[in-house]
Amino acid sequence: MNRLQTINKLRFKQAKLFRYRLPFKIPMFFKGIKLSAREGVILQVENNSGAFNFAEIAPLPGFSRETLQQATAQIITLLNNPQLNSRSAMQLYPSVEFALDCILHNIPLSGLFKTAESIPLLQGDNQTVLKQYCQLNKPNRVKLKIARQAVTKDIALFSALSALNSHLLIRCDANQSWNFAQAALFFTKINTQSIDYIEEPTASLSDNIKLAERYQVQLALDETLQQKQFQYQHHPCFKALILKPTLIGSFERLNYFIKTAKKFHLSVSISSSFESPLGLRQLAFLASQWSKEMNISCGLDTLKFFESAVLNENSDDNLATTSDKKILLSQQVKRLECLWISN
Repeated sequence: MNRLQTINKLRFKQAKLFRYRLPFKIPMFFKGIKLSAREGVILQVENNSGAFNFAEIAPLPGFSRETLQQATAQIITLLNNPQLNSRSAMQLYPSVEFALDCILHNIPLSGLFKTAESIPLLQGDNQTVLKQYCQLNKPNRVKLKIARQAVTKDIALFSALSALNSHLLIRCDANQSWNFAQAALFFTKINTQSIDYIEEPTASLSDNIKLAERYQVQLALDETLQQKQFQYQHHPCFKALILKPTLIGSFERLNYFIKTAKKFHLSVSISSSFESPLGLRQLAFLASQWSKEMNISCGLDTLKFFESAVLNENSDDNLATTSDKKILLSQQVKRLECLWISN
């Protein structure tokens, strides 16, 4: 059964779309695109029994091929035309596909975040990153955003972090932003023993494998997994799969990668694309389910980069939830600007 035929199984009394805007504390850069706020829409579906399900649609500029406007138009078209039954009639955007699967599988808002290991994310200028790390009491594993400044500055930052904790293992994320020479310079100047793995230093998978072999480092696949037609072929330098569900799309595709990781004994990290608290709760729930099959780590601590605003957790930094918090979040959604209501 194809995706659009599956959508026809969705029976609802009413659907609504709400717009949100979450300002960042300081502007963030995503592959050269400067954002002062994260924008998305929340889909609320009321089923025939009167219960509500929620899902988030939030393409990430610089990473998603679709814009928020395109994704919003697509979900409205789908919900207005329940008789669509041919996948060729409409190629679903990953952000829309993921949201529909969250609705169809009744993914709750009560993310069980503490069942999976959380790896803190460090990003910003060098002094900010070093301050963040010390405020976290110098954990032994962190994720570090690199390739957003001169390579020499990244080398200095990596070395400074390593000097603060001799047991530190750093998961580097370059977002395919270097060329071969820049990546080679980085590996030449740092202590590669302090790298847990690096996520896609260049945009070329074959170049990344060459770099990993030459400098004896291990790789994690991230952006490559977001390619619709990518089929995993194992290589000894691969250590981890970074799953960003809202960028990958369907649960079917996500489950394929979970099974692949299990087969080849790869690490898996469920990673945020700077979703709202609602989206993060659902990612945390999925991580908790997958952790029943294998060890899962999470990179979902992105709320710290936002100002306190709409869809505020009003709680501590973890995503462990209670029914009261679930009710509170669903009430907050209904106070957002309503973009669209089904007939």
